[in-house]
Amino acid sequence: MFEYLLNRKLKIVVVGDVFVSPETMAEAVKQSPLEAGEIVSCFWGKDDKQNFTERQINIERNGPEAESYAEGLDEAIVDADILFTHFSPVPRTLIEKGKSLKAIFTCRGGLEHICIEAASNKNIPVVNVIRNAEPVADFVLGLIIALTRNIAVSHRGLMEGKWMKNFPNSEFTTTLSQLKVGLAGVGNIGIEIALRLKALGVTVIAHDDYISKERLEKNGLSDMMLVSSLEDLFRESDVVSLHLRLTDDNLKMINKKYFSFMKPTAYFINSARGGLVDQEDLIEALKSRSIAGAALDVFDSEPLSSESELLSLDNVILTPHIAGQTVDAIPKAPFMLMKEVGKIINNGVTDRIVNYENILNDRLK
Repeated sequence: MFEYLLNRKLKIVVVGDVFVSPETMAEAVKQSPLEAGEIVSCFWGKDDKQNFTERQINIERNGPEAESYAEGLDEAIVDADILFTHFSPVPRTLIEKGKSLKAIFTCRGGLEHICIEAASNKNIPVVNVIRNAEPVADFVLGLIIALTRNIAVSHRGLMEGKWMKNFPNSEFTTTLSQLKVGLAGVGNIGIEIALRLKALGVTVIAHDDYISKERLEKNGLSDMMLVSSLEDLFRESDVVSLHLRLTDDNLKMINKKYFSFMKPTAYFINSARGGLVDQEDLIEALKSRSIAGAALDVFDSEPLSSESELLSLDNVILTPHIAGQTVDAIPKAPFMLMKEVGKIINNGVTDRIVNYENILNDRLK
């Protein structure tokens, strides 16, 4: 596979942005097995991280047609062999203009910004990379401990001059090993979380319509129990953590129905996508204490409004969409992607090639 990219000079178009520069992407290409005869650099969006975030959310919810792509791509794509992007949209119209396009690379796990169907129709493989599975897994583990052991709320109390010893969950606060953690979705992040929890002696259960026993065995999780439905996961877990992609079908899927299944001693964590949750239903569950608490790194609208009722609750931890942010996760992503390209060229195999037939089943994060 990809033999046609070897032994020839390629025109490679790299599209960077405020988080991943075109210069970094070009350097990753130069260090790869690919021979670039020409590298054309484009920049998507503004040099403004808030603007990027707003456009990112729009694309994640509405697809690659929702935002304009980088300036200069109309001309550059016509005779390009490879398009290498971070988050710049790659809609159908752009793909159709790529008369010589052989592959599309993206240095992120999500694929909402690329029209996979159009690429597949032209037999153009899309290769992506999971750049932040470990940072997010570390973060979620931290949220579980901070939430169940009142670390965040007691810190806030001390900052307000309160010496707190009693909490709403004091009667059922327990050690980590006594909790049953339920993972809704077992992609790369879910697997990393499960491995961390397993090492700490925590019982982990999961629901994922697409995970295979072979993949669990390959990652040392053959003994992890899979439950048959999301409803069962919410009923049985002491902590529910979401790790799903946001699609038209699951927008605000986690609503009062699912919160009603949870134990009053159970906790809810969302570090995936804010749009998965009906935020008002979650607020009601927290206010009524029908669940013990929640930790949220993502919201239905970002940044979180200063008027949000979430800010007034004492049983929730709120963080500003930072679970995947470490000094190395995003900047190293282009180089991680080129390692995947090297695997394809050298071994002919990788699990990072996506096409339209498997995109709906892709749980990788």
